[in-house]
Amino acid sequence: MLWLSPAIAGDQALPGATVESVVAIAKRLNPTVAAASLDFDAAVHKIGTAGATVVDLIAQVVAAHGEYNAAYEAVGISVEIKRRYDEILGLLRSRYGTTSVDQQDVIKAEIEAATAEGDVIRRQGEQKAAAARLNALIGRPSLAPLAAPTGFRALKLIGLVQVQALARSANPMLALAGAQSNSAAQTKSLTDLNYYPDVTLGAKYVQRPGTEDTGEFMAKFNVPLHYEVKDAEQRAAGARLGAAQARNEALRLRIDGQIADAWFGVDALRKVVQIYTTRQLPPSRSSVDNARNGFQAGTSDLSSVFESERRLRAVQLDLLKLKVELQTKYAEMERLAGGSL
Repeated sequence: MLWLSPAIAGDQALPGATVESVVAIAKRLNPTVAAASLDFDAAVHKIGTAGATVVDLIAQVVAAHGEYNAAYEAVGISVEIKRRYDEILGLLRSRYGTTSVDQQDVIKAEIEAATAEGDVIRRQGEQKAAAARLNALIGRPSLAPLAAPTGFRALKLIGLVQVQALARSANPMLALAGAQSNSAAQTKSLTDLNYYPDVTLGAKYVQRPGTEDTGEFMAKFNVPLHYEVKDAEQRAAGARLGAAQARNEALRLRIDGQIADAWFGVDALRKVVQIYTTRQLPPSRSSVDNARNGFQAGTSDLSSVFESERRLRAVQLDLLKLKVELQTKYAEMERLAGGSL
């Protein structure tokens, strides 16, 4: 137990179990983010809640963790199918032995078992590849160990209008466009002031010994010359302000549309995942159980067992793909909103 304790403690400290664990490391170790922090730290903190480099990276990490989790679960599905196929093969061998009458079923089972074993190896390779991609995104060596994922991230239910409102306050590109528009407005105000005369008024109370107190009043006018130049400057400042405001509005409308596209995609994927989970997966599992029980009782043939197994595997793998797509689409919506929802 003393020898195992450090290993156990080390495994618990590994990233990868949750999305949050890898996002935290990505913010700290990813070289691109580190460079952006060194070069643009002040600008990033003045404009928006995070820089566009950081927001994009988090979306990529979330999507990559979804793929890593799906690859991990796919290995589990393949291992379980291989176990069931090995059981069937063992049952057939014990039932028929080496008689030639029913060897066709044994051969068929051996082929299916070998295919299942090959699928396990392929899925394990996909899991390693997904782990390497995730490590690269968070700034770690490709072969660095990752903890086993604990499942797909729970996604918050949020309305479209609410996401669009969040984007207007947190999206870094919108924040930058707003800052440029405000700067243009300030420049326009200063240009307007240069167009008008400067008037300075003053008053002074004077006391002189032996005479009456007196007061002095002053008025000073600075009249700007070259009105044509001032007019041109004023028109240019107005044009720059109008252009900045137009760009800001165009960007807002474009991001609103992109958010709507992502939101409707998320909404549809949620519903499809729910259909697969509640209406396709349970009967597919029941079909496998019924076919296996029937085969063991001698009331159904081997083909029906393998057919039901393939149907269940297809549903399980399709469901994993849908979950990954949902995680990716939700991460894209978060990226447009400017941060976690």
